[in-house]
Amino acid sequence: MNKINKIVNKFLQKKYNFERKYGQIEIGNINSRAAEVGFYLLLSLFPFLLFTISAVVFIPIIYLNKYINILESLIPSSAFIILNGLIRSVIGNRSIKLLISSFFLAIWSISKAVKSLIRGINRSYGVNENRSFFKVLFISLIFSIMLLLLILISLVLLIGGEKIGIFVFDLIGLDKYFIYIWNILRYSVGILFVISILVILYTYMPNTKMKVRDSVPGAVLSTFLWIIVTYGYSFYVNNFSNYDVIYGSLGGVIVLITWLYLSSWTILAGSELNARLLYKKRNRTKIRKKYDKHRDIHKYDLH
Repeated sequence: MNKINKIVNKFLQKKYNFERKYGQIEIGNINSRAAEVGFYLLLSLFPFLLFTISAVVFIPIIYLNKYINILESLIPSSAFIILNGLIRSVIGNRSIKLLISSFFLAIWSISKAVKSLIRGINRSYGVNENRSFFKVLFISLIFSIMLLLLILISLVLLIGGEKIGIFVFDLIGLDKYFIYIWNILRYSVGILFVISILVILYTYMPNTKMKVRDSVPGAVLSTFLWIIVTYGYSFYVNNFSNYDVIYGSLGGVIVLITWLYLSSWTILAGSELNARLLYKKRNRTKIRKKYDKHRDIHKYDLH
């Protein structure tokens, strides 16, 4: 019992020291914001999927099946059943009109989710949104388009990355053994691309001045947290949970909602880390300015 008390006290002491240095991170606050963002993501999910699938169905069926297999390995099986049904229903309807209309519908719906994310990130920094309606709308649309591009480029790297590598290496005259290196690099490039998008997001979304380098820690944390959470939750659902038994046909929807909530949580956790580091940096700057001012006054008195 004494050993447990020592561990608890040690944890509380570290938590106190961290909060004294970086400011308090309100986990409950993150939870409520993640729930809001997750809800809007759910509303935007199906228009977004309609656009993504409308674009994907133009891929040859061999690569499309590869994409479906990758999707199945990434998300919980209950959620995959729902998404796979949507993919199969659109495969037989390859329409340019559907692609264009679904693109604008996806942009509009995702912009709502992005606005919710902006509010959540602003709360990390303790600031209110006082930018003009049109500026916020513009930021939302830009990041919505970036999100769509992020998904599409990731799909290209994952599905057609090997073919692209072979083509490029043949073009520049490199040995095909380099394709093994490329197969490793393309996943690394995908991760770096996600980190880059998050850096831009954390820099320009909040209603406070942020430098790019101040946004990097949260972007790295959020990316790897999302990978861990996604694979961890998928493993849990596929091996230990009984969502289908408890919720029946709604099990897949419950899993999907929970996964969106956890994904939102990882993004907001990154913004919280950036906010705490910025809090410490600004406090350190204030202390340095006070010290310099005191030193200058002291020098003046000596003269």
